[in-house]
Amino acid sequence: MRVKRFVGDTVAETMGKVKKELGSDAVILQTRQFKEGGFLGLFGRPRVEVMAAIEEEPVRKKEDIFLKPNTQGSFPNSRESFSNSQGSYTTLQDSLNKDSETGTKSSTASAGGINSLANRRNSSEGSKNFYPRNPYADGTSNGVSNGASSKVHSLEAEFQEMRKLLENMNRQIEGLDGDQGVYPEPLQKWASLLRERGIEGKLVKRLMRNIQQNVREEDWAIDQRVRACLKENIRQICANTAAIQPGVRKPRIVALIGPTGVGKTTTIGKLAAGFSIVDKRKVALITADTYRVAAVEQLKTFGEIIGVPVDVVMTPSGLKEAIQQHWDKELIFIDTAGRSPHHDLHMSELRAFLEKAEPELTMLVMSAATQSSDLAKIYERFEPLTTHLIFTKLDETVSGGTILNLLDKVNLPVAYITNGQNVPDDIEVATPERLTRYILGEEDRRE
Repeated sequence: MRVKRFVGDTVAETMGKVKKELGSDAVILQTRQFKEGGFLGLFGRPRVEVMAAIEEEPVRKKEDIFLKPNTQGSFPNSRESFSNSQGSYTTLQDSLNKDSETGTKSSTASAGGINSLANRRNSSEGSKNFYPRNPYADGTSNGVSNGASSKVHSLEAEFQEMRKLLENMNRQIEGLDGDQGVYPEPLQKWASLLRERGIEGKLVKRLMRNIQQNVREEDWAIDQRVRACLKENIRQICANTAAIQPGVRKPRIVALIGPTGVGKTTTIGKLAAGFSIVDKRKVALITADTYRVAAVEQLKTFGEIIGVPVDVVMTPSGLKEAIQQHWDKELIFIDTAGRSPHHDLHMSELRAFLEKAEPELTMLVMSAATQSSDLAKIYERFEPLTTHLIFTKLDETVSGGTILNLLDKVNLPVAYITNGQNVPDDIEVATPERLTRYILGEEDRRE
């Protein structure tokens, strides 16, 4: 086995050297990053080191391990010694000569010694992949002595261990630096930007790999081209969007659901104001959030300001009656109480209200300031009741990437995003371009 160290500026460059010199069958033993040059460990140039190995003489001939005797009953000269990363094994011929010097000079080895070797070889897990069956195990021809058999068996076991070790090491190339990845220097700042925006490591690796595949290497230092490729990749993940459309022959019923504190009441006020004042639609508001007195008062205040009727209901049957009273409207918005996704009783109460209301659209409201793992759990609990998503409080976080982490895993459309408390201004219809802008922190730029 031949082992060699390769050094380069990037992983791609170093792996190219490995493939060029050792071929595609090379096995990766170790990878690491280090700094070269500089002064007292500072200002050094980042480098990548790869230790690779390849089997120079694949074991494919029987005589490589079990040497045939010649017509005079002695063994021919052995082949080159096996080698590994630390040195070379002694040749089988040397071992046999040493045994001969100690008295094992018989031209015919005992059948028991050969059969013992064969039995050990057959019982060794996976050894048949390396060594063919000994044709002289029947004891009818010249073979090797018990001492030589033991040494061959030792070599066999050591090669088995080496093979398993190399197979495990070969898998390291897929995850060189965990989820962080190792990128060429011109692309490092883009990977850092994505991490700073809260995008998960595996998704960062995927986005960066796409850049390396779709942007020419000589263009990696051109920010405009890299950014354009990155934005297109993110835009594709955010492609599923759909806003509310008013009903035609009957009112379109829209319910907002979600955990506590995400801004459902403020969001429903923004929606009602936008459709009634800006679009001149006939709108009604119904609140079932009687757990918070402030929520009822807040929605009533919104209604008075924008000239929209507001009904307060206490039970699922009362909700159905309120909907019937506003059947002449084009849009009916229902505000529900915030529910903990971990509270089964609260979720059952919410389900009972929705079964009576039969909304066409049920929008799950989530705060963009929530960490990714919690967003995923909230979505998982509310998903059976949900048709659309709304993300709020984008102005309160610098980690807009949490939205991307979720959208990469779900199929529901995003309807709206909110970025402030002003009614009705701080709400926008979600589009792939707007979502991409917020995720990358470009919310102050307008396309």
